[in-house]
Amino acid sequence: MATTFRCSIVTPTEAVFDDEVTYASFPAWDGQQGVMTGQSPLLSRLGFGSLRLDFPEGGSRWYLVEGGFAQVQKGELTLLTDRATPAERLSLQEAEAELVEATARVTAAAGEDRAQVVRDHQRALAKKAMARAVEARGRAI
Repeated sequence: MATTFRCSIVTPTEAVFDDEVTYASFPAWDGQQGVMTGQSPLLSRLGFGSLRLDFPEGGSRWYLVEGGFAQVQKGELTLLTDRATPAERLSLQEAEAELVEATARVTAAAGEDRAQVVRDHQRALAKKAMARAVEARGRAI
């Protein structure tokens, strides 16, 4: 039995990743979801947070994903997301500044704009958490 499966990450502007992995963990709308070889078909809405991909030769790669959908079909995982940022490109200082700005907007927002403001706040929280993890590991994530 194969120990790897194909994983693809696609955004509206580019194919970010397409390779074999042994494990994937992504932020579903209701919590982290893990995928291994032999996973039953699924379709899930993505939240904001960390995506971890483990490789057969060892090591992992991390991305910050921002909404979209995950699908497992015919033994392949496809993540369609608004944005997928490699963890090593995140800056804790920038993430903290973005969170401060988003928090200020949440408290002032009203009406239809509120939903977008809340999404921006969730994105900023996820970005800060991943940037903090990158910094804690000495940028080796």
